[in-house]
Amino acid sequence: MAFDPNLPANDSPLSSAEMRSQLQGLRDLIDSIPVGPEGPQGPEGPPGSEGPQGSEGPMGPDGPEGPPGPAGEVSLVDLTDAIDSTARNPQSVAPLALFVSDPPTQMEMQEVVDKVNELISALTR
Repeated sequence: MAFDPNLPANDSPLSSAEMRSQLQGLRDLIDSIPVGPEGPQGPEGPPGSEGPQGSEGPMGPDGPEGPPGPAGEVSLVDLTDAIDSTARNPQSVAPLALFVSDPPTQMEMQEVVDKVNELISALTR
């Protein structure tokens, strides 16, 4: 039944069937209203608070090797230490011109010992 704005009449006795019919009629009217298009979008709200930091992700693969860097500087102390720990010029030691007899003599063996000592002395700083 359709809604009748004249019901219930003033000073009339109440009827549950009549009230139910009026309420159903109002509902039908409300349901028949077409839903219109949305209104315009409102302004953007303020940003929210920052959330908690997430957990660390998995390690990625190694990247390619970079180019070599420039040569570093060497201090005078480092250079002196490096030179002091190297051999002197062993070219100052002449070859041993010795024919060794069989069996070698004491003098031949002494010449070998002397030449080895000369070489060790030339290599030592």
